[in-house]
Amino acid sequence: MRDMNRRTLLGAALAGWASGTARADEPYGTVTQGVETWSESLMLIYFDRDVRNGISVRVSRYPDLNATWIWCHVLFEGQIYAYTERRVSCSAQRNLPELIRGDYSAPSAGVAFLRKGSALNLAAIELSATVQARQSSEGRDGPGETPISIEAAFIRPRLKDNLPSGRSEWTGWADIALNVDGKRIQLSGAAKAHEQVQTAPRFDAPFTYAMLWNDETSFIATAAARRRSGDFEADGISTAVTDFRPTAPGRERLFDLRLENGRVLTGRASRVAAYDVPIFGRMWNGAIVRAVIEGRSMLGMLNDWRPEDNTFL
Repeated sequence: MRDMNRRTLLGAALAGWASGTARADEPYGTVTQGVETWSESLMLIYFDRDVRNGISVRVSRYPDLNATWIWCHVLFEGQIYAYTERRVSCSAQRNLPELIRGDYSAPSAGVAFLRKGSALNLAAIELSATVQARQSSEGRDGPGETPISIEAAFIRPRLKDNLPSGRSEWTGWADIALNVDGKRIQLSGAAKAHEQVQTAPRFDAPFTYAMLWNDETSFIATAAARRRSGDFEADGISTAVTDFRPTAPGRERLFDLRLENGRVLTGRASRVAAYDVPIFGRMWNGAIVRAVIEGRSMLGMLNDWRPEDNTFL
């Protein structure tokens, strides 16, 4: 896993870090719902074939507001562990997609998160995190009682097509060393990552977001009032999704996706685990799923924001 190289590369990002939680005396800003400001986020996701172990880590930065949001979720032996925090400061630099390095680290929260290469020519994403998590799917900020450490590298990325401006999505390969309360496992396999930059308000409208993959296939789509689109890649061929219509959230969900060539595919997603994240006084709902699209077995996530206000099949 090239742990020594990764620790060297990420060591500077964690300089001055003293604990796995945000320091109470460190100034930080807040994000108001509906605010227009530069924001940027980087996410790395991996689950094993049995969907019993994996990680989902997302860091959102608001440099002009001095605010960072951290979502760190671990699936370990079938159990969800969660650490989320919004009481974290943010450095002033902007991680423009064209830059050959993006730094999403939050040293005071014990997270080093780097994009190596530009968004168009990504070389790798590297993650080193040490947090105190809760064994819970409850949406609540703050540390828990379970120490967790993650060392991960996302390599051999393949950039997805048919995405909105400011959005980059990749499938690739992840190598991960995961330690949960002293129990260590090594994970490796097909994984997913994405980065998004924007000035428009985040979480301003309800949506359902699907990200599913296997070694040869990926499906990424958003269902919202103003956009129902995405990308479906199979056997090396990428096709735009012009419509994505899921049923309402539940343990089993059906969905249709229409491709730009007129073909309509049907899929089914089965929830394996779920967790919530608090945002603006409401809950973002994340679901880890197994899925099948036209006979292709996949895994990933099917997530909802304000589903009570969205339109479903």
